Amino acid sequence: MDHRVEKVENWQIDQNLQLLNDPEDQDTFYSRRWRTTSTPDLGFATDDIAKCTTRTVQDQLAGSDHRPIILTVDLNMKRSLTYTPLRWNYKEANWSKFASRSDILTTRININTRQIDKANKALTKAILSAAHECIPRGSRRKYIPYWSEELQALHEEVTEARDNVEKEPSVDNNIRLKAKTASSEERATRQ
Repeated sequence: MDHRVEKVENWQIDQNLQLLNDPEDQDTFYSRRWRTTSTPDLGFATDDIAKCTTRTVQDQLAGSDHRPIILTVDLNMKRSLTYTPLRWNYKEANWSKFASRSDILTTRININTRQIDKANKALTKAILSAAHECIPRGSRRKYIPYWSEELQALHEEVTEARDNVEKEPSVDNNIRLKAKTASSEERATRQ
């Protein structure tokens, strides 16, 4: 990772874009000088467009160093509203097994190659393989990354105070609502 990659990554995060490239896709660039392949050709889209876009790497065209890439947006695609991506459950991971499996899988990698991209892909594949064996994955339907039981309780207190002030608008109820809201915001910023 160099400064150019960091700039692209920061830009992607700032723009809230999804990378369309699939690590399993064929490399798109061949360096005649270094006789190596890589994928500098990146595709980005907003989250809603990314979900209905497919990226296809084509055969070489007219001897170019870069393979053509086709991005197809299916505007008729019905989005699944129930899909929640799987996340790693690190708390339930078998870390000793993971260390052992990743040691075994990574020792098979030929690091004495001039094709660093292939060695990197092999290393990534080995680590992910060990992770899939040793770290459970799952998802929660309405998962909010920063949300906790304490924040849920605070939210319910503010909701109750709001309901009370709407049913019985009084100075006391309004003061309670403001106090609950301020307390909730203060605790939320500490988490």
